[in-house]
Formats: sequence, C-alpha cells, structure tokens
Amino acid sequence: MSNFATDSPPPPNDAPRVAATRARAQSLLATLRLACTLVEAGRPVDLAGLNDQVGRLCATAMDLPSEQGLSLRDDLITLRAAADALHTALQDHPPPP
Repeated sequence: MSNFATDSPPPPNDAPRVAATRARAQSLLATLRLACTLVEAGRPVDLAGLNDQVGRLCATAMDLPSEQGLSLRDDLITLRAAADALHTALQDHPPPP
C-alpha cells in the first residue's frame, strides 16, 4: 500500500517553486482571514480579484510534480477552511443595502 504523505523535502530543483507556491498560499490565507475579520466587524470588503488569485494558486500547484503538489495539501486544506469561514461570515453579516 503506497503512502502519499511524505516527510522528505522536495528535490532541490523544485524547492523554489514549492516555496513560492506555499508563500502565495500563505499570502492568500492572510487575505481571507483579514476579509473575514472585516466582514464580521461589519466593514465592507472588496473581493475583486480573489477568484484570479485562487485560480493562479491552483494552476501553480497543479503544475508541480505530484509529490511536490501533495506537499502543499495541508496549506490548501487550510485555505479552503478560510474560504468557507469567509463565505459563512458573508452570509451571517450581509452588507447593508
């Protein structure tokens, strides 16, 4: 039975790509968390461009070799949870008409 999770670092030639993708994911996570905090405080947020950022991150992650892409799994799961939290906050705190 194969185990897809690995504790070994990515090969050196892909390490910069993985690090850059992880940094992009962490930046997007910070953006989502800030937006969620603002929405919960009743402040307006501008989400323009968010879909593009997510799309670029996904495309970059999918372009990595399988093992390196899988090394980002936890980061992407955390991002998904933050996106879900923002979605919930937007439903619970709709902007004024």
